[in-house]
Amino acid sequence: MKQFVTFPVIGLGAILSTSVLAADLPSKKAPPSPVAAVMPYNWNGGYGGFVGGYGSGSHTKNGSTSFDDASGGSLGVTAGYNYQMPNNYVVGIESDISWSNMKGDGVISGNKSELESFGTLRGRLGYAMDRVLPFVTAGYAGGNTKDTVTTSSTSYHNGWTVGGGAEFAITGNWTAKVEGLYVHLEPASLPTTGESGMDIGLARAGLNYRF
Repeated sequence: MKQFVTFPVIGLGAILSTSVLAADLPSKKAPPSPVAAVMPYNWNGGYGGFVGGYGSGSHTKNGSTSFDDASGGSLGVTAGYNYQMPNNYVVGIESDISWSNMKGDGVISGNKSELESFGTLRGRLGYAMDRVLPFVTAGYAGGNTKDTVTTSSTSYHNGWTVGGGAEFAITGNWTAKVEGLYVHLEPASLPTTGESGMDIGLARAGLNYRF
């Protein structure tokens, strides 16, 4: 009877000892895979692309009585540079030149005024919200008009522009933007007598590649 009791006790002790030793051995299970950190989008650097849209506006000074309101499309190229600060504000500079067919007929048949091309050089200030960059912009604007009042002449107009919009990171280095600009072009001489300028509202969209 004593031997019968002793053997089970010894066997139980051996099993418990083996379990304790196994618990102390290093685990062969693979550690959990680390979760990859998703870095916020960085807007630093230069870019170039295309921009196009639609504009409409009115003539100023003598042009307001000589021509109807102007409207039409535009298409051009753009280039710029952004610098993103540690607080997520983004400062930059952007330029563009566009070809345009914004025109208004004259109050006398055969007369007309057409904005043939225009360009801007603007500063931009935005706030990076990861892949979205809302911004405001302002700076220089200039444009060439061809005015016909009995005879035709081409004039260059200095001016300024102000506006705002948003840019969106699409994929890779490509971004897209939408913006609205108000453009004021100072008066220049008409072919006969007087002067004419333009006040234009532009709605544009663009596609950029970041270098």
